[in-house]
Amino acid sequence: MPPALVQASPSATRPSRFAPQAPYDALAPVYDLLTGDYTYPEWVRELVGLARDHGLEGRRTLDAACGDGNATVPLLDLGHEVSACDLSPAMVAAARRRTGGRARIVQADLLAMPLLGRHDLVTCLGDVPNHLASLADVAAALTGLRRNLRAGGMLLFDVNLLAAYRDVPDVTVRDDDRIVTWWGSRAQIHEPGGAGEVVVDVFQRDADGLWHRSTCRQPHRHHPLPGVLDAVSAAGLEVVAVHGHVPGAGLQPRADESRHPKAVVLARRPARLTTKTRRQR
Repeated sequence: MPPALVQASPSATRPSRFAPQAPYDALAPVYDLLTGDYTYPEWVRELVGLARDHGLEGRRTLDAACGDGNATVPLLDLGHEVSACDLSPAMVAAARRRTGGRARIVQADLLAMPLLGRHDLVTCLGDVPNHLASLADVAAALTGLRRNLRAGGMLLFDVNLLAAYRDVPDVTVRDDDRIVTWWGSRAQIHEPGGAGEVVVDVFQRDADGLWHRSTCRQPHRHHPLPGVLDAVSAAGLEVVAVHGHVPGAGLQPRADESRHPKAVVLARRPARLTTKTRRQR
């Protein structure tokens, strides 16, 4: 999903989804067109550098909610041994094509996360907390990711702040056989904890020259940053660093809801498990 936008998901009482997997299946054939101008290699390099600066060791990495592999490939190019997962079967297939067999990529739901190994680093990029409808779901997703970390391993994720929802533009991109219109203006949110919805219209031309339209709707939710950090702690992780991010300006020393579209959170699985974490394990 575009880095300055958001999505949403489930209820506080049981894992469910605001946004079913079908919208992401519909976007898979055009996701490269929609995100083609994003500088993922530089972004991933900066984030991995942040983790290294705070003591990350090792290169066994899980890229969770990987989409079509736009962050998975830069991780591979940095020399990481990468596994990846996504809810959407179509996105999984696209990521497998994009990585050319260099990564193990499986279908998995963050709210019912399987154990895919003990990793040195887990990345979960693309505003995933904003895809979830409640902070209870954010904590549940982070708990599943924590289980996939070795003791002392690190989690990197980003989350949209309130500034990302103001004056969200509508965007149309196209090539010879595809047109995608991202109605971002419908996802504007002005109050903390508010919800919005992006509508995406996809037009694809078939071999006979006929155009076919599909539309997907993606609910989005803003979660105030203090609540997200509380969810990190509830998941049995330690917050290591929190930075604001502005496209083109990189990481900022602090995260400000009113100025920065995005926050980057670096967390660590404690080397020694607390009694609470042992119960969660």
